[in-house]
Amino acid sequence: MLKLWGRVNSINVQKVLWVLDTLGLTYHREDAGLQFTANKSADYLSKNPNGRVPLLEDGGYQIWESHSICRYLCNKRQPTPSAAEAAERLYPAEAQQRGQVDQWLDWTLWGISAPMVVVFQQRVRLPPEQRDAARIAKAEEESHGYLAVADRQLRGSSFLAGNVLTLADIGLAPTVYRAQALNLVTPEFLGVQQWIKRLQAEPGFQKWVDVPLS
Repeated sequence: MLKLWGRVNSINVQKVLWVLDTLGLTYHREDAGLQFTANKSADYLSKNPNGRVPLLEDGGYQIWESHSICRYLCNKRQPTPSAAEAAERLYPAEAQQRGQVDQWLDWTLWGISAPMVVVFQQRVRLPPEQRDAARIAKAEEESHGYLAVADRQLRGSSFLAGNVLTLADIGLAPTVYRAQALNLVTPEFLGVQQWIKRLQAEPGFQKWVDVPLS
């Protein structure tokens, strides 16, 4: 059985949980990260030297980094025809289609993720007296710039890599959900707003992403 380490309020764990459920795979999840300190143990660090979540164990195989885990889950041999069909839809085998998915997965990590981590940590995790207003303002401005890039793409297609949901959308959705909850998805981002409405019909988004911030 697959074993996933990570707390459910981590956006990177949410992505993996969404993919696991979409593929209909059987797995067991163990809490790790923040107040759940299993990720600081010697055993965990021997499998993921970064001490972060998520970590996926597949028998004797271990893999970390959320987008790498999501790709792995789609690439591995699927247990049923329906799982294989879902995997192909999420991460197409055809080179150009896959390239479109990969570029948005990479863009999410090097682009919008960094400033949104700052916004989230400052506005949600820190008490008001510890917040840095200048740092928040800078991170919010950067986040708006990245949201504008996504918005231009989403005004021309239903999803990031075309007209079906793929890993590209799953990779970005938890971050944009936080941005929306923190009032950063302003009216000019009509493409992003319509995309979020489409995502709200997805069971994985409903179950793992559309939850209170914590």
